[in-house]
Amino acid sequence: MRPRTKTTFVGLAIVAAACWFATALAQSPANSELNMTGIWKGTRTSTGGAERDFRVRSVEFDLSQRDGTLSGSYRCYAGKKATGDCNNPVGRITDGTINGDQVKIDVQAMPNSLTCSFTGTVTVAKMNGKFTCYAGGSLSSVGIWKATKR
Repeated sequence: MRPRTKTTFVGLAIVAAACWFATALAQSPANSELNMTGIWKGTRTSTGGAERDFRVRSVEFDLSQRDGTLSGSYRCYAGKKATGDCNNPVGRITDGTINGDQVKIDVQAMPNSLTCSFTGTVTVAKMNGKFTCYAGGSLSSVGIWKATKR
């Protein structure tokens, strides 16, 4: 093989590898453009705070997405797998973001102005993570949550 042909071959191999890597990276869930718009239903399970009794509550997020920002509404209710009623059954999303596969949803629930922050990871149709809720400035509950897109 001549030096010039060898250099061309090596250059083409590098370009091909770079294109393959860029395509694989763009298709990975952590870097894809996830569509969060829709209804997500799941549960939140208290593991601490004032609620140390591992209560399970059904939750629902009705999300709208614009670029990396999420908005919408929130519901907490007794239902499938739920073992406790929600004192603050409806709310609105005050701040929500999606960045790669990381999601953060801040909720203000009424009537008692409970504020909760849900953080975690998301795939195409599932999200899960940890939450923290405050009532009147005091820690109300912490725990884990999960939801599936309907």
